[in-house]
Amino acid sequence: MNMIIRPIQPTLPIRPPQISAEMAMLIFNALAFLLLAGAAAFFIGVYATKRWKADRTKTVIAFVSITVAVTILLLCFFGFAVSTVKGIILCLILLFSSYSDIETREAEDYLHVMILLTAFIGREPTAIPGMLLAAALITLPLIMPVILCKGKVIGGADVKLSITCTFLLGISRGIIGLMAGLTIGVLANLIIQTRKNKAEGFPLIPYLAAGFMAAYFI
Repeated sequence: MNMIIRPIQPTLPIRPPQISAEMAMLIFNALAFLLLAGAAAFFIGVYATKRWKADRTKTVIAFVSITVAVTILLLCFFGFAVSTVKGIILCLILLFSSYSDIETREAEDYLHVMILLTAFIGREPTAIPGMLLAAALITLPLIMPVILCKGKVIGGADVKLSITCTFLLGISRGIIGLMAGLTIGVLANLIIQTRKNKAEGFPLIPYLAAGFMAAYFI
Protein backbone atom coordinates (compact mmCIF):
# COMPACT_ATOMS: atom_id res chain seq x y z
CA MET A 1 0.00 0.00 0.00
CA ASN A 2 1.48 3.27 -1.11
CA MET A 3 1.50 6.10 1.41
CA ILE A 4 1.77 9.71 0.37
CA ILE A 5 3.92 11.73 2.67
CA ARG A 6 3.03 15.43 2.64
CA PRO A 7 5.64 17.96 3.62
CA ILE A 8 4.97 19.76 6.87
CA GLN A 9 4.10 23.37 6.11
CA PRO A 10 5.22 25.92 8.65
CA THR A 11 2.25 27.65 10.28
CA LEU A 12 2.52 31.39 10.44
CA PRO A 13 1.10 33.26 13.45
CA ILE A 14 -2.32 34.73 12.82
CA ARG A 15 -2.24 38.50 13.01
CA PRO A 16 -4.97 40.13 15.06
CA PRO A 17 -7.38 42.25 13.05
CA GLN A 18 -6.12 45.79 12.55
CA ILE A 19 -8.24 48.78 13.61
CA SER A 20 -8.41 51.36 10.88
CA ALA A 21 -7.53 54.98 11.56
CA GLU A 22 -11.16 55.97 10.94
CA MET A 23 -12.48 53.42 13.45
CA ALA A 24 -9.89 54.49 16.01
CA MET A 25 -10.98 58.11 15.61
CA LEU A 26 -14.64 57.14 16.07
CA ILE A 27 -13.83 55.25 19.26
CA PHE A 28 -11.73 58.15 20.55
CA ASN A 29 -14.49 60.69 19.82
CA ALA A 30 -17.13 58.50 21.48
CA LEU A 31 -15.00 58.07 24.60
CA ALA A 32 -14.30 61.80 24.66
CA PHE A 33 -18.03 62.60 24.53
CA LEU A 34 -18.80 60.09 27.28
CA LEU A 35 -15.92 61.28 29.45
CA LEU A 36 -16.81 64.96 29.17
CA ALA A 37 -20.52 64.33 29.73
CA GLY A 38 -19.82 62.06 32.71
CA ALA A 39 -17.40 64.59 34.22
CA ALA A 40 -19.93 67.41 33.86
CA ALA A 41 -22.62 65.26 35.47
CA PHE A 42 -20.22 64.36 38.29
CA PHE A 43 -19.48 67.97 39.20
CA ILE A 44 -23.14 68.99 38.91
CA GLY A 45 -24.12 66.07 41.13
CA VAL A 46 -21.50 67.04 43.72
CA TYR A 47 -22.76 70.64 43.68
CA ALA A 48 -26.36 69.45 44.13
CA THR A 49 -25.46 67.31 47.14
CA LYS A 50 -23.61 70.20 48.79
CA ARG A 51 -26.44 72.60 48.15
CA TRP A 52 -29.19 70.38 49.53
CA LYS A 53 -27.05 68.22 51.84
CA ALA A 54 -28.14 64.98 50.21
CA ASP A 55 -26.51 61.58 49.90
CA ARG A 56 -23.46 62.27 47.75
CA THR A 57 -22.76 58.76 46.47
CA LYS A 58 -26.30 57.95 45.34
CA THR A 59 -26.84 61.37 43.80
CA VAL A 60 -23.58 61.42 41.86
CA ILE A 61 -24.09 57.87 40.60
CA ALA A 62 -27.61 58.76 39.43
CA PHE A 63 -26.43 61.94 37.67
CA VAL A 64 -23.51 60.22 35.93
CA SER A 65 -25.43 57.06 34.99
CA ILE A 66 -28.37 58.92 33.45
CA THR A 67 -26.12 61.36 31.59
CA VAL A 68 -23.88 58.64 30.17
CA ALA A 69 -26.90 56.56 29.09
CA VAL A 70 -28.50 59.56 27.37
CA THR A 71 -25.16 60.45 25.73
CA ILE A 72 -24.88 56.95 24.28
CA LEU A 73 -28.38 57.25 22.83
CA LEU A 74 -27.59 60.70 21.43
CA LEU A 75 -24.45 59.35 19.75
CA CYS A 76 -26.45 56.49 18.26
CA PHE A 77 -29.15 58.83 16.93
CA PHE A 78 -27.17 61.90 15.87
CA GLY A 79 -23.50 60.88 15.80
CA PHE A 80 -20.79 63.43 16.53
CA ALA A 81 -22.98 66.41 15.74
CA VAL A 82 -24.15 69.66 17.28
CA SER A 83 -27.45 67.94 18.11
CA THR A 84 -25.59 65.58 20.42
CA VAL A 85 -23.86 68.40 22.29
CA LYS A 86 -27.16 70.26 22.55
CA GLY A 87 -28.90 67.15 23.87
CA ILE A 88 -26.23 66.57 26.51
CA ILE A 89 -26.57 70.15 27.76
CA LEU A 90 -30.36 69.83 27.85
CA CYS A 91 -30.07 66.54 29.74
CA LEU A 92 -27.82 68.11 32.40
CA ILE A 93 -30.15 71.08 32.87
CA LEU A 94 -33.21 68.85 33.13
CA LEU A 95 -31.43 66.57 35.60
CA PHE A 96 -30.56 69.45 37.90
CA SER A 97 -34.05 70.94 37.54
CA SER A 98 -35.58 67.58 38.44
CA TYR A 99 -33.38 67.20 41.49
CA SER A 100 -34.22 70.74 42.60
CA ASP A 101 -37.93 70.00 42.26
CA ILE A 102 -37.58 66.79 44.26
CA GLU A 103 -35.75 68.56 47.07
CA THR A 104 -37.58 71.90 47.21
CA ARG A 105 -40.63 71.59 44.88
CA GLU A 106 -39.10 74.52 42.97
CA ALA A 107 -36.76 75.17 40.05
CA GLU A 108 -35.02 78.52 39.87
CA ASP A 109 -35.50 80.84 36.92
CA TYR A 110 -31.88 80.70 35.75
CA LEU A 111 -32.44 77.05 34.78
CA HIS A 112 -35.19 78.08 32.37
CA VAL A 113 -32.95 80.81 30.97
CA MET A 114 -30.26 78.18 30.37
CA ILE A 115 -32.74 76.08 28.38
CA LEU A 116 -33.63 79.15 26.31
CA LEU A 117 -29.96 79.78 25.56
CA THR A 118 -29.43 76.11 24.70
CA ALA A 119 -32.26 76.36 22.18
CA PHE A 120 -30.15 78.68 19.99
CA ILE A 121 -27.32 76.15 19.59
CA GLY A 122 -27.17 75.05 15.96
CA ARG A 123 -30.24 77.09 14.93
CA GLU A 124 -30.38 79.67 12.18
CA PRO A 125 -31.79 83.16 12.92
CA THR A 126 -34.65 82.38 10.52
CA ALA A 127 -35.86 79.67 12.94
CA ILE A 128 -36.43 82.12 15.81
CA PRO A 129 -39.96 83.26 14.75
CA GLY A 130 -41.11 79.62 14.64
CA MET A 131 -39.55 78.96 18.05
CA LEU A 132 -41.34 81.99 19.52
CA LEU A 133 -44.63 80.88 17.96
CA ALA A 134 -44.25 77.40 19.45
CA ALA A 135 -43.67 78.86 22.93
CA ALA A 136 -46.65 81.20 22.53
CA LEU A 137 -49.00 78.42 21.40
CA ILE A 138 -48.14 76.23 24.39
CA THR A 139 -48.36 79.07 26.94
CA LEU A 140 -52.14 79.57 27.12
CA PRO A 141 -53.08 75.87 27.64
CA LEU A 142 -50.52 75.71 30.45
CA ILE A 143 -51.43 78.95 32.20
CA MET A 144 -55.18 78.24 32.35
CA PRO A 145 -54.86 75.24 34.75
CA VAL A 146 -52.57 77.31 36.98
CA ILE A 147 -55.14 80.11 37.20
CA LEU A 148 -58.20 77.87 37.59
CA CYS A 149 -56.62 75.44 40.08
CA LYS A 150 -54.48 78.06 41.85
CA GLY A 151 -51.27 76.14 41.24
CA LYS A 152 -52.47 72.92 42.88
CA VAL A 153 -52.29 70.82 39.71
CA ILE A 154 -49.31 72.35 37.95
CA GLY A 155 -46.94 74.96 39.34
CA GLY A 156 -45.18 77.96 37.89
CA ALA A 157 -41.85 76.15 37.55
CA ASP A 158 -43.56 73.33 35.62
CA VAL A 159 -45.10 75.86 33.24
CA LYS A 160 -41.81 77.69 32.66
CA LEU A 161 -39.98 74.45 32.00
CA SER A 162 -42.65 73.31 29.54
CA ILE A 163 -42.61 76.63 27.66
CA THR A 164 -38.82 76.79 27.38
CA CYS A 165 -38.56 73.14 26.32
CA THR A 166 -41.22 73.73 23.65
CA PHE A 167 -39.24 76.77 22.52
CA LEU A 168 -36.26 74.45 22.08
CA LEU A 169 -38.07 71.45 20.59
CA GLY A 170 -40.76 73.07 18.48
CA ILE A 171 -44.52 72.81 18.80
CA SER A 172 -44.99 69.21 17.66
CA ARG A 173 -42.20 67.66 19.73
CA GLY A 174 -43.02 70.04 22.60
CA ILE A 175 -46.62 68.82 22.79
CA ILE A 176 -45.49 65.19 22.55
CA GLY A 177 -42.98 65.72 25.35
CA LEU A 178 -45.54 67.54 27.51
CA MET A 179 -48.21 64.87 27.03
CA ALA A 180 -45.72 62.08 27.69
CA GLY A 181 -44.42 63.76 30.83
CA LEU A 182 -47.89 64.48 32.21
CA THR A 183 -49.06 60.94 31.45
CA ILE A 184 -46.06 59.39 33.20
CA GLY A 185 -46.48 61.77 36.13
CA VAL A 186 -50.20 61.06 36.60
CA LEU A 187 -49.75 57.29 36.38
CA ALA A 188 -46.79 57.31 38.76
CA ASN A 189 -48.66 59.55 41.21
CA LEU A 190 -51.70 57.25 41.16
CA ILE A 191 -49.50 54.30 42.04
CA ILE A 192 -47.74 56.25 44.79
CA GLN A 193 -50.97 57.61 46.28
CA THR A 194 -52.53 54.15 46.53
CA ARG A 195 -49.81 53.29 49.05
CA LYS A 196 -50.50 56.35 51.19
CA ASN A 197 -53.46 57.28 53.36
CA LYS A 198 -53.75 60.87 52.12
CA ALA A 199 -53.09 62.74 48.92
CA GLU A 200 -49.85 64.69 48.78
CA GLY A 201 -48.17 66.96 46.27
CA PHE A 202 -45.46 65.46 44.13
CA PRO A 203 -42.65 66.86 41.98
CA LEU A 204 -43.76 67.04 38.36
CA ILE A 205 -40.56 68.29 36.72
CA PRO A 206 -38.79 64.88 36.76
CA TYR A 207 -41.62 63.40 34.71
CA LEU A 208 -41.77 66.39 32.37
CA ALA A 209 -38.00 66.17 31.96
CA ALA A 210 -38.28 62.52 30.94
CA GLY A 211 -41.01 63.35 28.42
CA PHE A 212 -39.18 66.27 26.85
CA MET A 213 -35.87 64.38 26.71
CA ALA A 214 -37.62 61.50 24.96
CA ALA A 215 -39.23 63.94 22.50
CA TYR A 216 -35.76 65.29 21.66
CA PHE A 217 -35.01 62.04 19.82
CA ILE A 218 -38.05 62.33 17.52
